[in-house]
Amino acid sequence: MAKSSSIAFVYPNSPRERKHGPSGYKDVQSFRPWLRDEFDFRCVYCLKRESWGTAKEGFDIEHFVSSMVAPDKRLSYSNLVYACHECNLRKGSTSVNDPFECCTANNIALLENGMLVGLSRNARLIIAVVALNSPNMIRWRLLWMQIVELAQTHDFELLNQLLAYPHNLPDLTALTPPRNEKPEGVNDSHYARKRNGDLPASYIV
Repeated sequence: MAKSSSIAFVYPNSPRERKHGPSGYKDVQSFRPWLRDEFDFRCVYCLKRESWGTAKEGFDIEHFVSSMVAPDKRLSYSNLVYACHECNLRKGSTSVNDPFECCTANNIALLENGMLVGLSRNARLIIAVVALNSPNMIRWRLLWMQIVELAQTHDFELLNQLLAYPHNLPDLTALTPPRNEKPEGVNDSHYARKRNGDLPASYIV
């Protein structure tokens, strides 16, 4: 079965180093604007975008190492990811390896039938734990593959809307975390890039 070339579900080519490093917050929700920017406004697991649903209200802050297993990491930025509410619910309290490292094009292949294939042990574990190949997920993924591919063929303006950044980009320069190990990341945020005229109208990865 051939790999799909759908631009709707393109995982990053390789593991990325986090560009932000806020710390010292007393509650998890304070990390939300940083994580939205870090994870490109989409679910790290299924790649659902904010622009496809109810914006940030449909997304959670998720601990890939469960805080039940490692309570000391509950407020650790390096243990937090941005995930849609459905993926967060399916994963539950199970711990997995860092999806920032495992959910990449080198580790996950998308097939024409909407299924994901894990090309590494850690990727296969994430696919299984988050139930990314459940019948509902495959139907959802196929639907969006078809919508995006139709727009790509017939309506370029609609395609740009489907793959666009959200309008409410977080201004990280206005935030004052108790500590920030990577303050230079603010200048590479989506908000800063848009202000500087460097942010494209839409994006794939």
